Amino acid sequence: MSQSTLTRELALRIGLAARALPDTPPKLFISVLRACTGPVLNDKSLAELGETQFRQALNNFGIAADADSICESLNILQNAEAKRPEADSPLLPETASSIRIAIGSDDPQTVSGHFGSCRQFLVYQIAADDARLIDVRSIDSEAQRQHDDKNVYRAELIADCRVLYIASIGGPAAAKIIKYGIHPVKADQGEAITQIIKQLQIVLAHAPPPWLAKSMGIQPVQRICFEQES
Repeated sequence: MSQSTLTRELALRIGLAARALPDTPPKLFISVLRACTGPVLNDKSLAELGETQFRQALNNFGIAADADSICESLNILQNAEAKRPEADSPLLPETASSIRIAIGSDDPQTVSGHFGSCRQFLVYQIAADDARLIDVRSIDSEAQRQHDDKNVYRAELIADCRVLYIASIGGPAAAKIIKYGIHPVKADQGEAITQIIKQLQIVLAHAPPPWLAKSMGIQPVQRICFEQES
């Protein structure tokens, strides 16, 4: 497939994605993409390109880049902003019977990615009988690069959340988000977000465990009453 068959918009994205990587001419970058997608290079084939496959192809062509640059390049390729899910409205009010959670995700349907490399956090307000997506917080690669600590930058992004569901997180990063009062919960890679919400709602409808009750701001006396009523 020749570059001339690309749409103008896609050709522009490919050029910008190549610029996000160090010392990567567009012609070489297209060779990398062809190695990933095969003969068909279009929006659909790029949307299906995973970060691991992309990283491996770059290595095979001798392109050395850090994780942030690779993530930024893939975001540009896949037009991540266009795929950004919209938050629900109106907001579900914060009460003692609801909790705000963040889910690390590279797509709107499943848990995916490592805490240090996922492209966005989906923020939900969850109650036993309601759940709202209230915000989508995308990683600003430039802001993250300028921050003294990448993990602290990400923790600050979700500092108003009490629980983080993530497929993978290292010990030092987990310790940092705990300092912000966020409880990390490991989810399976590819687990459906709807399933996570459903399971959490079942817990909220009954007696939440002490760590969750504490995260919700339920005082000890309230927790006892809550458990007796349930």
